[in-house]
Formats: sequence, structure tokens, C-alpha cells
Amino acid sequence: MKKTYRWDNLTRPEIEKLRDKDAVVIIPLGSTEQHGPHLMVGADALIATGISELVAQQLVAEGTPAVVAPTVSIGNSIHHMSFPGSLTLKPETYMQWLLEYCECLAHHGFKKIVMINGHGGNNLPTQTAIININEKLGFPVYTMTYECGSEREVDEILETQRGGMHACEMETSVALHLYPDLVDPSYKEVKGGDYSKEKPFTGPKVYTFWRMEQYTDNGAIGNTYAASPEKGKRLVDVMVKNLTRLIKELW
Repeated sequence: MKKTYRWDNLTRPEIEKLRDKDAVVIIPLGSTEQHGPHLMVGADALIATGISELVAQQLVAEGTPAVVAPTVSIGNSIHHMSFPGSLTLKPETYMQWLLEYCECLAHHGFKKIVMINGHGGNNLPTQTAIININEKLGFPVYTMTYECGSEREVDEILETQRGGMHACEMETSVALHLYPDLVDPSYKEVKGGDYSKEKPFTGPKVYTFWRMEQYTDNGAIGNTYAASPEKGKRLVDVMVKNLTRLIKELW
């Protein structure tokens, strides 16, 4: 069935109409990388896409024209490359890709562009890329994670950790809600490191680059066994609500 909120489902005249309505273009940012023994390697891209689609539908329902552009499904995942299944771009390649992507959208007259990111490794290169993007386009392009604006509510839903980690209670719950057939039942037995609400996963105050195997033996960080589809629905609902509000406040 045709999804009128997806760019790749639309015809040229339909996209022209969205341009004329000054529609918001949402670019989901993800990755293709290992997610422990239980989650699909496309988890970040699929989750960012699923949430972006729900946000676009909610924006349209509230009177704001919106469309979800094709997902950036390979990002900066160098730190995962010791685990099979992972694909990566160099940070500079990824940043150039984002610049040229946004240039295409602007060329066709779209000036309301926001990226919804589902992969932590994309955060720094995306923010850096936006410096050049905004300078080149002459108008602001925005980025946010799919947790953005929902951090307190997310913490209240999660039982064993604070916020998202990697293939964890939060991410696995969201995947169980959005893509239940893609989650391996082994998630009920997986634990990634000795982390809890009392002992959250945090990096050192002095930053450097670390690879995933320095944090985890099985590729997961967090308490995957505590995930559930019910938590996933609650998480997605608050994320979509808050992302919709934040995006409407941008323009």
C-alpha cells in the first residue's frame, strides 16, 4: 500500500506539491552494524525510519505537511568493525554524503529539513557536517536523536538502565514493538556489561575514541533481558509525541 508520507513512494508531481506546501523533510539517520546476538544489524536505520514515519504522520494529522526522505542506512560505525555484519563510512565520507543530500533537497525548493538520528556514532560527525550544510545552504538544517525531548519519560519507563545504550533494554524494547519478527528470542538471556540505574553507562570525562570490544564481549551494552514490546510501545509513543512537538517549534 502506498505511503503518502514516504518520499520514495511519491511521484514527481506529488513531491512538487509538498514543496509548494513548504513541507518538513525528515531524514532518518541510522547505521548497519552488529547489535549483539539478538538484534538485526539494521536496527538503528530501521528504528530511525519507523519513528520518523510515525512523526511525519502525526505532523500531517496536526496540519503540518511532512515527508520522510530515504534513510541514511550506513553511518559512522568504525568502532563496530571488529564484529561481523557491520558496515561503515569514514566520518568525512559520511559528512560529505549529508551535505550533498541536503543540497539536493534545497535544490528542489525544500527549506525545512530535520534529521532524526538513531545511531550514537553519527552524533559528532552529523553535528560537524551541519556547520558546512548551514553555511552552504544559507538556512538552518537541524538534527536530533529519536530520544530528544523524551529523556525523563524514557528513564521512567526503563527499569534497569538510564537512557539508551546499545542493543539494550530501550533499543530492544523499541525493536520488539516496531519489528517484532526481526528480534531473536535470545534477547531474554542477554546482558551487556555490569550496568544499572545506580551504575549507568558513562564515558570518561576526557574524550578519546574507543572500539566496542573495549566495552563489551557480546556486542551489547545494557540490560537486554529486561526489554518488552509493552515498554517499546510506551517508549515510541513518548518519543513521537515529543519529536513532533520539537519539530513544530522549529518553524
